[in-house]
Amino acid sequence: MQAKSIRLLTLLALMALALLAFSGCGKSGTRFTNQEPTIRITSYEGFDDSPLLAPYEDEAFLFQQKIFWHAYDPDGVIVGFAYRVSSIERRYRMEPNPDQTIPPDPNIPDSIQITEIYSTPLRTAGNEFIDENQEITPQNVIDRFGPGWVMHYKPNADQSIPLDNPAAGRTIWTTDKYATINFPAADEQGNPQIIESLFEVIAIDNRGDITPIAIPPEYIEYHQNPRSVAWRSFNATSARPTCTVTTTKGNPNGGQVGSGLRLDFTMRDYDPFIAEIPFKFEFKLMKVDPTTEEVIAGTETEWYDSVSQQDPDMDTFLLTRYTTPALTYDIENGVTNSKTKVQCRAYDLAGVVSEVTDDSAMLFAVKAGFRPETLIYQQRVYALGDNHFIDYSDESTPEILPFTIIGGVQRFATPFFIDLAGNVTAVNSNNMKVWLRWGWHGEYGRVPASGPIIYTDNPYDKKVDTVLDGITHENYFSEITHFDIRLDDQPYNYPPFANEHVFDTDGTEWLRIPLYSPLGQTLVLTALQSRVHKLEVRCVDLQGEVDPTPAVISFNLVNPKAPAEREGILILDDDRPNASYSPEPTVTQIYNDILADYPGTKTFVTRKVDSTGDTNQDSRYRHFATSDLQNYKLVIYHNDNPSEAGNLKLENDGLTLYLRTGGNMLISHTSQLAAVLDAFVLGAQKTFIGYFGIPYVSPPAIILSNSLNTLPFFQQAVGLQGYPDVDLQYGTAGTPEASFNSLVNLRQGLSTITYFNNFGATTDVIYGMGIKPVGPPPYNPTEDQYTLYNNQPIGLRTINANNRCYLLGFPLSYMQVDDAKQLLNQVISEVM
Repeated sequence: MQAKSIRLLTLLALMALALLAFSGCGKSGTRFTNQEPTIRITSYEGFDDSPLLAPYEDEAFLFQQKIFWHAYDPDGVIVGFAYRVSSIERRYRMEPNPDQTIPPDPNIPDSIQITEIYSTPLRTAGNEFIDENQEITPQNVIDRFGPGWVMHYKPNADQSIPLDNPAAGRTIWTTDKYATINFPAADEQGNPQIIESLFEVIAIDNRGDITPIAIPPEYIEYHQNPRSVAWRSFNATSARPTCTVTTTKGNPNGGQVGSGLRLDFTMRDYDPFIAEIPFKFEFKLMKVDPTTEEVIAGTETEWYDSVSQQDPDMDTFLLTRYTTPALTYDIENGVTNSKTKVQCRAYDLAGVVSEVTDDSAMLFAVKAGFRPETLIYQQRVYALGDNHFIDYSDESTPEILPFTIIGGVQRFATPFFIDLAGNVTAVNSNNMKVWLRWGWHGEYGRVPASGPIIYTDNPYDKKVDTVLDGITHENYFSEITHFDIRLDDQPYNYPPFANEHVFDTDGTEWLRIPLYSPLGQTLVLTALQSRVHKLEVRCVDLQGEVDPTPAVISFNLVNPKAPAEREGILILDDDRPNASYSPEPTVTQIYNDILADYPGTKTFVTRKVDSTGDTNQDSRYRHFATSDLQNYKLVIYHNDNPSEAGNLKLENDGLTLYLRTGGNMLISHTSQLAAVLDAFVLGAQKTFIGYFGIPYVSPPAIILSNSLNTLPFFQQAVGLQGYPDVDLQYGTAGTPEASFNSLVNLRQGLSTITYFNNFGATTDVIYGMGIKPVGPPPYNPTEDQYTLYNNQPIGLRTINANNRCYLLGFPLSYMQVDDAKQLLNQVISEVM
């Protein structure tokens, strides 16, 4: 066995030696030499040396071509591609005159007419940066193919550094498998011309070897550089484009503009299937006679290139009195001495330039004195805090208001109130936030199907972005560039622009922020002290002109007042004056009389109607501010006019906040109350009606009648829970017992009553409806009517955790004064 093993090992050793000898181990050879990659173009519209494409050799193609290629490495992987574009120039010489170059002559035999082909690497639109100086091209590429390869950014390189800057991370290699090439198709003057160009692409493998040489047969003898395996020649053509110019805010059409505007160029290209992308725009200015529009000698400028400006958008160009070229005034002292004319032209990606025509020009007259007007959008000024919010969705605004969630309930921001002194107010809290939004005159408007824009200055309309003069309201074709801001008489503190301050001639300091800064056109203020705060904002336009009258908003944040600190009674009169239903000052005197026994402060406030009244209206049509309400121990609201619903629904916000913080309230109303309460339900304002024990159902109450002529049965509010009876006032006209309403006297009863058939379990009925006895019509009830209406609840009291609310479905000013006085004395004794 051991002998067999020795023989087997010997045999294996001999086989190994034979294999080593066969493979050349230890000797020079090429068995493991790297194989170079190959590459071919797979999609193109040019021509090469293929016989199949020979019929198309002279055909012109669209200048923009998307060229795809495919590479293969038999013993590795492809890691990159490089490509270049070159011009092709054919020159002809005749033998035996090698220095004489002449155009081809069909009359001269080909045998003595020799073609020489020259090429020069090209910069093309979209591939502007090429390595002409062999700074980054590998030496093996230079040795084999020469210079001129398109440069690319290396992976993760800083692309804010231009490729022509040596500091950029540059390479000639890309991993893309296609390139979009815009071949030149214009002569030196930009006129359309069919031009032949060459496209070449090479590949590199993972060992650094590149595509081998493969010289096109017709180029072998004459071309100074060898060619790569993947090449295509293109005859490129391009139609001539057209160019128009206007401003970013429209075409003045010879009208007046300010001394700052932005030109806006448009190119229309007529090459099919190619996007209308310009290579660059050029323009020049000139002055023309305002009457004949003839060019004034010596005023025409040179052509300016829109690409060379600082603005990255080459479709626009800023013109002011301080730019190059500069705008100068055409109108001085009201006299139009000239007009300014702008002519433009566009170059497409093939280098073809548009013609300069009247259609490519714009005319305007530059005038001094235009100024922007700053606006603070009151609709978008609001606050949110524990003492200033609403708990229902505000349907009056199309935006989603800021909100927070407390106890599972959303609390939405709401606009400030305006108090009785005319101040913009809110009750402060530790978590108070204030949103302030501003803009300019002309920013928003409506765009009708026909006709001019209707400027509304409403931030919920369409943003039309026009700048109108603050005095003439004319469009002067400018733009807003910055805002200057001051808060509480100091420049606003915004750290990203801490050094961007400007000073007025009187030393007033402002923070200046760009229009499109992170701050935008909105401030969100927090941690504000309880005092008056003031925001001042002014616009800055392209002229560098500021609004001479900044927009100002002042708002007063007041400290909350605890219930124990409140005193007095506030009487809110929401009766629309009417000689028959609610005569003024009769109703006011009645409330004075029924409150005569109360020794404390009594404040009477009439809700303003038209120009009459004590209150001020805010942006949501509210008149009663929480900051005013919270000063009083009891608020009495009355709308005793049976022909009017009143405005209780509009006052939900302030009254609800008052009740939340321990306020007490009594409501005196009529049959209109049922519809008002239903409006609260339909408006999702359930918190307010919940304080009064009214369920969140529709309808929440019932009426006796909406007409004084129908069912005038009510004569007495029957007191319950220890409350005194309150009789209706009626009698013979002219007597002390008579009502101011003649229909009540005539019918000896009142019909416009609301009663409550549904209320909360913790709500007390303090008054029932006392009606006339059964009697003959038309003024007395039938048996069925008496049974239905008598003793129906018409007065409710709801004792909540921190307040008391009283709801009367009958008007106190229609009742006997002494009886109504006893009713209010009872209420006052409970809440004071």
